Amino acid sequence: MPNCFLAGIYVQEMADASTAKLYAGLLGVGDEILELNGIKVAGLGLAHINEQLLWADTLSVRVLRQRPVRR
Repeated sequence: MPNCFLAGIYVQEMADASTAKLYAGLLGVGDEILELNGIKVAGLGLAHINEQLLWADTLSVRVLRQRPVRR
């Protein structure tokens, strides 16, 4: 589920194991969601974003992947 953190929208957790498996390699915890269907989401409220998702027939997502910390 997305979570507002600072000005961006970040993936906080996957809803369940089947969701995590479905999006494996495409979307992960910590990734920042930049755009949904061409609309920049930074600064938008979750209620507005959820409404946009409910009415969308298709979904295009632009994501900034979280890079693993090297040790």
